[in-house]
Amino acid sequence: MIELARGQKIPLRDIIPNGPIIITVNHRPENIDIVAFGLTSDRKIGDDRYVILFSNPHSPDSTISFESHSGQTRFTIDVDRVPASIDRIVFSATNDAAPISKAEELRVSIGQGEAVYNGKEGLTSETAVMMLELYRHAGSWRIGAIGQGFNGGLPALITYFGGEIESPAPQQPSPPRLNLKKVTLEKKQSISLEKTGSAFGEIVLNLNWSRGTSPKRGFFGGNRSNKAIDLDLGCLYIMKDGQKGIVQALGNAFGHFDEAPYLELSGDDRTGDVLSGETIRINGKHFDEIQRVAVFALIYEGVPNWNETNGIVTITSPGQPPLEVRMTEGRNNMRLCGVALIDNDKGKMKVSRLVEYFGDQKKFADNIGIHLRWTSGSKD
Repeated sequence: MIELARGQKIPLRDIIPNGPIIITVNHRPENIDIVAFGLTSDRKIGDDRYVILFSNPHSPDSTISFESHSGQTRFTIDVDRVPASIDRIVFSATNDAAPISKAEELRVSIGQGEAVYNGKEGLTSETAVMMLELYRHAGSWRIGAIGQGFNGGLPALITYFGGEIESPAPQQPSPPRLNLKKVTLEKKQSISLEKTGSAFGEIVLNLNWSRGTSPKRGFFGGNRSNKAIDLDLGCLYIMKDGQKGIVQALGNAFGHFDEAPYLELSGDDRTGDVLSGETIRINGKHFDEIQRVAVFALIYEGVPNWNETNGIVTITSPGQPPLEVRMTEGRNNMRLCGVALIDNDKGKMKVSRLVEYFGDQKKFADNIGIHLRWTSGSKD
């Protein structure tokens, strides 16, 4: 293992001989924002789509991708396919709440730990830092430890790289080109989002949760086997034409992205170990055909104890602030949490926090006025 020092540079393929590169950042506290800036040869942002962060988790060609969960952020970079217009990728950390130097942990790992770097090295009062970079040199990629701090947080970094921040001037109410902060919906809060173009683009619903750590008791305690909880993401929907249904792993009702209902569940994480959790994609090009989407999380296996799941649903869409709903106020005699409603409100996307608990999908559906005929099903 190579312990990189600030200013040190080495050929990338000396430590990772081939294949995509994984950059993992372990950070405490969890609210530190980790961002990868894809830059041109003059070290500027040439294309916002290559600024990879919470609200933009994939580059347009998927050569750079982002996953984050419980204090760990991971980037996967297919360096052999990164377009020639991207000359370097700079990995940064920002924290508006406190100096980076005060973080309990900020450690960067390359690959499976072949090289590591302490992201706090040499910092004092700075609230942002350029930690590491991948860059092209003489036809190959190199990796360098930067360790340069900034005051001003993420906006200072974006400005440094030639990006644009929304002007506060009221006569120019243009939206920011980069979404810097997620919005956590509280109580019964709602938020309305407008299209930034002709359509909303791909709307992503993501569920993450904790599987628990006790080796002697079940996830929720008691004399149970050490079996991970299976928390499922699903949604009910009703279309403008009256068509209605459900998307969930149960009964293999995974939906469709390119045809009605334009909602699709991507995979089924039965343990909580998959870093990206469970995801439902909504085809925003057809959002005008959708009337309502009701998002829920279901404890498929395990004794309900919602306070220990640490369940979080995030909703992201290009050009929109990421939204977050935390599943709190749990009722442990109920297996289903109705998390949020997504309504088509005269073309706007209205997202309302619910966090209400029900015995099953039918009771939730009846409560929100989506009446279906139900049959039993399984995931096997």
